[in-house]
Formats: sequence, C-alpha cells, structure tokens
Amino acid sequence: MDQPQIKNVELVSPHLLRLEWKDGVVCTYTARELRLACPCAKCVDEHTRAPLLDPVKVALDIHFIGAEPVGRYGLSFTWSDGHRTGIFAWPMLRELGAPRSDS
Repeated sequence: MDQPQIKNVELVSPHLLRLEWKDGVVCTYTARELRLACPCAKCVDEHTRAPLLDPVKVALDIHFIGAEPVGRYGLSFTWSDGHRTGIFAWPMLRELGAPRSDS
C-alpha cells in the first residue's frame, strides 16, 4: 500500500479538523476523536499498545489549540487539556478517517 499523500490541512474550527488527500478523499475529525486516539506513550502502552487514556477523563468539549506539521510524515496537536506529545502519521490519520460500518 502506498503512503497516503496529503493535499490540504484545515483547522475548520477549534473542534474540527479537515484533511484533503491527493487522491480526492476528504476526512473530517473531531478534536475529541483524535485526542482519544493519541498514539503517544502517555496514552498508549508502548509494549502492549493497550490504551492508557481514560475516555471519561477527556472532556466532551475538548478542542484544538493548534496543529503543527511533523516533518513530511504527519501532524502534532495541542489540545485544550494541555496535551501535545502525540505524533499522528499520515497513514494513521487516513485510517482513522476511513468510512466505518455501524451495522
């Protein structure tokens, strides 16, 4: 599988991020959705990949303070709870934005 290529990153609001991929796919993400998916060592066990972040402790109205590129391979976010250590690689963001079946 080829590395997904980003075309545009837009912080639509403090609560919503929009990514447009070079293949035309557009994905939107809420701040809370991404905060809960943070891949950093404070949020996910480095060895077992088990979640360490308690979803109950993440405010429903959490929002982005900022989004910064990390090299050419992803984004890093700062959230309103002060967290800012996760690096979201493009493949991870693409997977998180994939359509889901809720059946």
